[in-house]
Amino acid sequence: MNLFALFSRPKNDDLFNIYPDGIFIVSMDGRILDVNVKIVELYGMSRFDMVGHYFSEFVQGGSSLLNKIVAQKRPSVTKAQTAKEDDVFVEVAASKDIENDRVYVTLRDVTQNYKMQNMVNGEFEIAKKIIDEKNMFLTEIAPEIISSLDSAAGFSKALLEGIGGHLVEKQEKYVSIINKNSKDLSFDLGKMFDFFKLESGLYNYDFKTFDMVDLLTNIAKEYEPLFEQKKLVFKYDFSALTTRGAYLDPIVIEEVVKNILDISQKCSNLGTVTFNAGNPPVEFLQSAGFEAADENIKKQFAMFEIKDTSFSLTPEQLENVFNPYFIDNSQNKQSIGIKMTYPIIKKHIKHFKGDVWVYSKAGAGTMVCVLVPIEKQAL
Repeated sequence: MNLFALFSRPKNDDLFNIYPDGIFIVSMDGRILDVNVKIVELYGMSRFDMVGHYFSEFVQGGSSLLNKIVAQKRPSVTKAQTAKEDDVFVEVAASKDIENDRVYVTLRDVTQNYKMQNMVNGEFEIAKKIIDEKNMFLTEIAPEIISSLDSAAGFSKALLEGIGGHLVEKQEKYVSIINKNSKDLSFDLGKMFDFFKLESGLYNYDFKTFDMVDLLTNIAKEYEPLFEQKKLVFKYDFSALTTRGAYLDPIVIEEVVKNILDISQKCSNLGTVTFNAGNPPVEFLQSAGFEAADENIKKQFAMFEIKDTSFSLTPEQLENVFNPYFIDNSQNKQSIGIKMTYPIIKKHIKHFKGDVWVYSKAGAGTMVCVLVPIEKQAL
């Protein structure tokens, strides 16, 4: 055995032909000067049939494609004009040799990957269309379903209030169950329909300028008697929000805040709920990945913190708090409506280019932190 031969460098011609990809050498006017063995195999033609002909005869896009690839310094996928009946797709890369007045072009056969990607894309588009149509259908029928449930809740409430005469103890018990279950089901389905609407991009946001402090104050005053009925201590303070003017969708901001307060109102007992708003610290913005070079930047953001001392999530629930499809099999599992609330909030706030965090620990309660930019920006 010739050991020296094993470590000797191959000749240039050998490198040209053993290279794993096809190679074209093309003149500046677009004529093919040479091809390697891989090109001959790929195209099913002889070298004689290709050398001297124009590159554009064999690769869709021709010289204009080469110029684009060289300028952008990244490969492109196009169709090869081969002697084969089936379509052949190739990844083309190119580099200019200005000194020798030529372009070196490599071709890699990506037909299988390209067709597979197209098939996957096609199936994705079909699936997306089906999902969008389903969500649109559910969004359209939602008012009818919610209306029927609200009707059941309304009639049962009227019966409890004596509209049909006095109810005996057993009747009152059953009607109370009907009233509670219909209201709970209406709440759960309402949240599901809201999420489906957001998921398909069917929600139309209406941005306008409004006073953020006034909006939050009105919401807090609306919930004061509701928390008082449940013996919950409710405190709120928005004095730290020095930037009152905001350019967002006020209806959505109101919905987000009310959704968080609704969770406390439904799930908490004998605790304290605090609702604060202010401009976030610069350090918080920086740690959250927002650009914040100086103290003035924080005035462009509003941060809401809603803390509840009696409501908490399990570690698994907290880990999946923004996952609408999480299946909760724990003994302490939340209702569908509560579970869907956090993903709804997340989608709304992300649309505003903000973010939301949920912190929860048994015995300490839960805090929801919402951060939104409040100045007009390109969305």
